[in-house]
Amino acid sequence: MVRKFFRKWWRLFLVAALLAAAIQFFVRPPGFFPDQGIGRIGTYLFRPVYGGIDFLRQGISSLWSGYIGLVNVSRENRELRKEVAELRENLKESRDASLENRRLEDLLRFSKTLEKRTVGARVVGHDVSPWFQGIFIDAGTGEGVEPGMAVVIPDGAVGRVHRTYPGLSEVILLTDSRFAADVIVERNRVRAVAEGMGGNLCRLKYVSPTQEVVTGDRILFSGFDGSMPKGTPLGTVVSVDRPREGLFLNIQVASAVNFLSVEEVLVVLSRPSIPFRQGKP
Repeated sequence: MVRKFFRKWWRLFLVAALLAAAIQFFVRPPGFFPDQGIGRIGTYLFRPVYGGIDFLRQGISSLWSGYIGLVNVSRENRELRKEVAELRENLKESRDASLENRRLEDLLRFSKTLEKRTVGARVVGHDVSPWFQGIFIDAGTGEGVEPGMAVVIPDGAVGRVHRTYPGLSEVILLTDSRFAADVIVERNRVRAVAEGMGGNLCRLKYVSPTQEVVTGDRILFSGFDGSMPKGTPLGTVVSVDRPREGLFLNIQVASAVNFLSVEEVLVVLSRPSIPFRQGKP
């Protein structure tokens, strides 16, 4: 069996053995057979083999180099993406810090126009109750804040302090149903009482149909009851209804302040001239 197999394939084995011997014999470092003709003949005869081996070696080397290059590029891309993300985060923080500084500068300038003592505070929370509208600020009894004090920003009135704690105060917004204050129409000085009605709206009460109040009129706090500094904006009239029956106009006013965007406020450290009734929570 073995003899028959060898007899059939002996030529192939011989060629393979000779080829291996030739490669082993002739593939030597340069100069191994510098002066022998057999070295030159072997080199000439096996030049295609050398070329094929060299081509294969260069191809493998090029493929490996390309793979290593891709790995390096991928790693560099990950590092670059990480750096870009960090730079974007730093830019966002810088932009936020710049906007905060601008708001604080506006508050400082505004506080100088009030001619009353104030204390700055940050908004630290919002009332999540569906029936009441309020915010929480990080100034309380330790800063001299008391119930009834006005809370304002340069754009207008925010609300009134409702309850105080050490380092914390609850503020009801002027659109809360518990809020009421004396106001005037800027254009013709018509007086009214503003009362919160939810959302971003207040209603003006006790305005006679004989008075002229139109959409677009600006409403200011009169300051007569001391609940807000005189001239502080409440908002703008958005609707006026003149009922056929009834003693007063139905007037709605949109607040000048976007409460969801308020981050810092001023608390006016003076009590209302009319005693403040805290009311129900």
